[in-house]
Amino acid sequence: MKKGISAILVVHNEEPIIRRCLESIKEVVDEILIIHDGSCDDKTIKICKEYTKNVFIGPRKKMAAMHLKFLFEKVKYEWVLKIDADEVLSKELRENIRELIKNPKADAYSFLWLFWDGKKEVTKKWPTKMALYKIAKISFLGFPHWDDPKINGKIINTDYKLEHKTSGGNIPIWKNFKKKGLDFYGPYQAKYTLGNFKDFDQFQYDRDDFPLTIKIRKNFPLLSAIPFAILAFFKIYLSEGAWKEGKVALKFAFFNMIYYFMLGLQVHDLKKNHKNL
Repeated sequence: MKKGISAILVVHNEEPIIRRCLESIKEVVDEILIIHDGSCDDKTIKICKEYTKNVFIGPRKKMAAMHLKFLFEKVKYEWVLKIDADEVLSKELRENIRELIKNPKADAYSFLWLFWDGKKEVTKKWPTKMALYKIAKISFLGFPHWDDPKINGKIINTDYKLEHKTSGGNIPIWKNFKKKGLDFYGPYQAKYTLGNFKDFDQFQYDRDDFPLTIKIRKNFPLLSAIPFAILAFFKIYLSEGAWKEGKVALKFAFFNMIYYFMLGLQVHDLKKNHKNL
């Protein structure tokens, strides 16, 4: 691998926002790799080609994680910056990202990914998002909604911001959670939880089977639903000082608890329906 940074993006009809993202990274990365999830119905691909020749059109999968192996196999540089179309590098991060990759003790970095109400940031130190990592240190399984690979090395938390200032805000609200979480991601994850391990994309994956949590949920969906939901709540609420951020952290943790409880029920229903066929 060459010294430098490969930026990777999975996009789908992002015409209103994609230019803002690409402008924020074009001067600080060495290559940009973009895959469009399915056919493009707007000018997203045309805009992307102004910034890179590495623009690909993949089959419609509706999940970014399902395209990441393809992108990982294409990168030419030692470090990977994974960024979404609705994110931008802050000014401070743009100015310092090249210094970050010079640190021989670092294998990955996480950045502040603060909640935004449409006008101002409403959290101070949480949540964070890992978005920069060495390609050689990742272990990746293409499971739906698992957009971040496991890092076999040292992850360093920074105070630099990966800005996610969407036009209506990104604070968790029930309507969006139900639509994207319970009605979309949940059914997909339930379906793939019952899938065959060998059918999943893998890139440098360091196991020969699913992680233990998936195997437990697959075999004991009802029995694990409540304890996994409780663990999901506390994993969010007690990590990274989230509890200090007030109601928004409590709400986000609560939504995660509901999500994983319902996921157990959805897996159970799929298994039951399969047996009745």
